Parts: sequence; C-alpha cells; structure tokens
Amino acid sequence: MNNLTKINYFSESLKEYRNLRKSNGNNKPKLLLHVCCGACSCYPLVFLSDLFEVTILFSNSNIYPKSEFDLRLLNLKKYVEIINQEFNEHIEVIVDDYNYDEFRKDLLPFKDEKENGNRCHICIAKRLNRLFEYAKEHGYTLVTTVMSISRNKDVNFLNQTGINLSKNYPGITYYVSDFKKNGGQDLGVALSKKFEIYRQNYCGCEFSNKEE
Repeated sequence: MNNLTKINYFSESLKEYRNLRKSNGNNKPKLLLHVCCGACSCYPLVFLSDLFEVTILFSNSNIYPKSEFDLRLLNLKKYVEIINQEFNEHIEVIVDDYNYDEFRKDLLPFKDEKENGNRCHICIAKRLNRLFEYAKEHGYTLVTTVMSISRNKDVNFLNQTGINLSKNYPGITYYVSDFKKNGGQDLGVALSKKFEIYRQNYCGCEFSNKEE
C-alpha cells in the first residue's frame, strides 16, 4: 500500500476527465454515481454535474434502521432537486432495493471492529460491486462513488476496489476520485448547512451507530 499512498486521486480524476472529453467532444460523458446520502453528495454533485451527465444510484442496504435509510434518501432527493433547479440539470435518482438483513450477514463477523476495518471494507466492496452490476444491466460505461468525500474513508481502498472491479466488468470504467481534496469536504459541509441537508452522526450500519 505504500505506493498507493503517493497517488493523488484528485489529480488523476482531472486527467481522466480531460481524456474523456477528448473522446466525447462537447458531449458530457454519462456517469452512474453511487451516493450514500444527501450530505456526502453536496460537493461531488456540484463538481460532477459540470463535467458529466449524472445519474444517481442510491444502493445502500447497509443503512440501519429503515427509517434512517428513508431519511437519507429524502434529503438526497431534496438536494438533487436544488441542483437541478440551480444548474438546469436533469439528475435522476434511482433507488435500489433495501435488504439490510441480507447485507448484515456479511458484516456481523466484524461487528466489533472500528470504522475502516474489515467490516467497512466489505460494506464498501459490496456496494461498489452492485454499482457495477447495475451499470452492466443498464448500459453505463462509467461509474464512481461520492464516498471519497469523507476523511473517514480509505481513499486508496475505495479507488483500488473500483479499479479492480472494472477488470471484472469489461467495458465499464471506474472514475477515480478524492472529493475531499481542494477544499471539497469543507465546501460540502457549507452547502449542506446552507440548504439544510440532514447530516447523520454515524456511517450507516447498526454497528457503526454503536461506535458513537
């Protein structure tokens, strides 16, 4: 992992964007974006909607309880409506099935670990794999997630997982990112406060909630 820590994924994302624009001309490339909540989407959506034709996949069966899932989804939709109005965008939110009990089985053996351990890595990998599955089923060729906005997430693991998954899904590219860079996280917090977007105090699963 030592070599990975030297990668500036924010710079890499800009390079990749320039390459995509060369191949797409003036047309915005289509991007399927995994979003975990409204708060984490605040800055990434401003950044990405200027570059891509974004469609959101809300696939987060890790979130517990269901009322929390619904609250985060409600606030995401609220913010997307603001972005669509403010920037004349047409971002659609696709809501995946919610199945926490099935998701929980894979997390349970690591319930006592702190955030960013095996439990979180399994959770992230499962959601990113679902992102690629959905992209394959619906013809998307470019995907990414907003989760690199968080300082609590391992940006190397996130991007390497996406890159590795792209090898299993030929024709689908993972767009690397580090949205917290260049003041992204601070701007996201400011936007969430400005538009009164709910900011949760735990990551998602019942075990992360107990950590607080």
